[in-house]
Amino acid sequence: MNTGAHLGLNFRSTPLSINSVPSENIVARRYLAGELSPSYFVGKNSSVGGYYLYSRGIDDGTVKNTHFVTLNANFYHIPLAHRFYARVNPQVFYLNQDGKDGKYLTSVFTLAKENVPLSLSCLVNKTIHTTIPGDKDFIWSLSLVYSFKQNFIPKPPSP
Repeated sequence: MNTGAHLGLNFRSTPLSINSVPSENIVARRYLAGELSPSYFVGKNSSVGGYYLYSRGIDDGTVKNTHFVTLNANFYHIPLAHRFYARVNPQVFYLNQDGKDGKYLTSVFTLAKENVPLSLSCLVNKTIHTTIPGDKDFIWSLSLVYSFKQNFIPKPPSP
């Protein structure tokens, strides 16, 4: 079980007038947050867990109450051919922001090769149902990742 608390910052471009001259400025909005994240190691290369985050917006114009709950799994160091390995991190999550809420499926897929510091990751996110304005039905991204200190595919700590 891990717990934490932190000050979160959200940056947004906002039109402001300074000395009667209109301009775009980046404004930081502050949040106080607390989190809990239990996990259970099912085997040497897999775990299941959850995560809960509560966030309270401090500044005017922020979301005042955010609840984020997720159930997740992690499958590490899945052997493929020619010293290639995969990692899969599926999760289902619920997000509530001041009474508007949504349910989602997401996963990260990573492909790496032993003794190579570069890996390729793909994140996908699918909306199940939402009342949160601005949400998209499906998003994805690709990342090329460089791992420092020879940590090519992190393995979970020993149970």
